[in-house]
Amino acid sequence: MKTLKFLHLADLHLDRPLNGGRLKLPYEKAQKRAREAREALVQTVDLAHREEVGIILIAGDLWEEDSLAPDSVQFVMETLGRAGMPVVIAPGNHDYYSPSSHYSDEIVNARYGRRWPENVHIFRDYDFSHFLPPGLDGLQVVGLAYRSNQAVSVRKLSESMILPDAELRICLVHGSRDDNLPPGKLRTLPFSDAELLGQPFDYVALGHYHSRSAITDAKGKIRAAYPGSTIATAADETGPHGVLIGELNSGGIAPEALTFHPLDPRQIYRLTLDVTGLKHTMAVESMIMKRLIEAQTGNDDMALVELTGRFPLGSRIPFSEDFVRQARWHLKIDASKVQPEWEIEGETPSEPRTTEEFFRARLNQQIQEALGRGDDAEAIRLQNALYYGLDALHGAAINPRTG
Repeated sequence: MKTLKFLHLADLHLDRPLNGGRLKLPYEKAQKRAREAREALVQTVDLAHREEVGIILIAGDLWEEDSLAPDSVQFVMETLGRAGMPVVIAPGNHDYYSPSSHYSDEIVNARYGRRWPENVHIFRDYDFSHFLPPGLDGLQVVGLAYRSNQAVSVRKLSESMILPDAELRICLVHGSRDDNLPPGKLRTLPFSDAELLGQPFDYVALGHYHSRSAITDAKGKIRAAYPGSTIATAADETGPHGVLIGELNSGGIAPEALTFHPLDPRQIYRLTLDVTGLKHTMAVESMIMKRLIEAQTGNDDMALVELTGRFPLGSRIPFSEDFVRQARWHLKIDASKVQPEWEIEGETPSEPRTTEEFFRARLNQQIQEALGRGDDAEAIRLQNALYYGLDALHGAAINPRTG
């Protein structure tokens, strides 16, 4: 076997709860995204047929074992069985293998009266083992399984491997690349580029990170890659999502021979907007819509808009339900970092009666005295003190002001 064409996916996360997180999808949209995740797996198999690949590689987190719906198991088995070609799965931390998980033939037989299709090979050992896919003479596939949704600290790719001879070798690893851990991501089965490149594999199909990246060797050949999540599942998973298709030769993949195929019908956009200087909600809505258009978001996309700066109402901006509903398929606006912009230019009552009125009168008097002395710097400090005090009196968060 001189060349192998393969399809590589990871982190589909079927049945992941999607109504939480920063996007906070409502129930109906969360259910819609769950259906789109299933459709992505169907499209993956259809794409494999169209592209005439020889094998499908699934590098972990195909589903969420702890929240998996019973019909999802049968759906996956039927869909992957329909592929016909060899399908190899290395269970990750979310779709881990254990004697009681749904990767167990005994469990699916007891619950559904069936076994995993013959064309699907699941790595069930907790240490690396190898598999020789039928019909693909000369190919050796190596992988291992997680046993629970817990971090694995051992550096498996630093250990020497003694493997039978093969023309092409592929490894499936669901783990963390050193110095590239995304914020909030579980560090598990860690490895360095040097450790990975020192192993006798022509290609390592990686999973766990939800954005695409590749590892190349000194000759410029791609020796490993993350395809990213098959569909976007969280606010930080911006950009297109899908699977990789590659043509593998001994020694790696030429960069032009590894191609990305988008499958997610939606994209997530994350925008940060400063509302300072705006005076009413309609102005904020207009600015949001303008930025969504400038970012070339589509009507079927999702967006998290994070607002900063100061606004007369602070974080309590009453956005129109019609605006939020019509702007994009899903729009989440986070105004939690917006601070109140207090009106301090108005007249001070001649006879203050409340704590706020006394405070305003005293600070305004001091500001005017500083200006009268020509001490502009002191006037700015006093003005900031006035804002801080008003924030405190109204229970608003107190953040440093510029100027």
